[in-house]
Amino acid sequence: MNSQKKKFYKIGEISKLYGVSSDILRYYNKIGLVKPDFVGENGYRYYSKKQIWKLNSIRNLRNLGVGLEEIKKFLYERNTKNAEEMLEFQLNVISEKINKLEELREEINNKIENINFFKGFNDFNKPILKYIPERKILKSKGILKKDWEIDFEIKILNKKTAYKDDILLTNNEVGAFISKENFYKKEYQTFSGTFIINEEKGEKLAEGYYLSFVFKGSYENSPKYYKILKNYIVEHNYEVIGEILEIYHIEVHITENEDEYITEIQIPVDKVNCK
Repeated sequence: MNSQKKKFYKIGEISKLYGVSSDILRYYNKIGLVKPDFVGENGYRYYSKKQIWKLNSIRNLRNLGVGLEEIKKFLYERNTKNAEEMLEFQLNVISEKINKLEELREEINNKIENINFFKGFNDFNKPILKYIPERKILKSKGILKKDWEIDFEIKILNKKTAYKDDILLTNNEVGAFISKENFYKKEYQTFSGTFIINEEKGEKLAEGYYLSFVFKGSYENSPKYYKILKNYIVEHNYEVIGEILEIYHIEVHITENEDEYITEIQIPVDKVNCK
């Protein structure tokens, strides 16, 4: 028996060697995927190298999203046709993962560029009129007053975009909006919902002129900036024609230091008066 045992491995040894839990190996045995060669008098399951080689294939295929039934069929009905189909499937999955990683790399580079852009930004605390082309916007509605309420709603909205995992790793502009009525009532920190501006989904946000104001620091300072903008609108005979957007370029997902927060207010104004 001692000489026989040297040719076989216990379930615990296989578990450590392949990083597969003993429970998973027992399940594989139960469904007939990888069976022990024999069970000793002591109740231990023993596996030979003939069985163990399958674990590499199983692990690789599972990592690529292949179901256990498909793996079982491949392992026990191996032929060149099945092998070719399985290899082509693996290539397709790998290609998809490469594409996603390429997209992720682009997103990270864009985020770095965005942070660097604002490092050299010189137009803080200045009302600037700018033309913005048509955009797509996903919106949620509801009265919001707390930062965490806004963040929670944005995360829910983010699930509807192509970027389902992390707001940090998207090109989307996120923020909250203030109704025209609340703007004129000086309710500058009562929001009517959240939004995500993106390229794929949502209603159209009309092109037009926006009075832009970029400020750095805590959101608690925003009321004084809204007062500056309101005075500017009156002095230049502009008319607010829609909801006010508050875009969070650098926020809590990027830094915990409120002094580093960068927010842009965008107020749509009547193009006729933008001369």
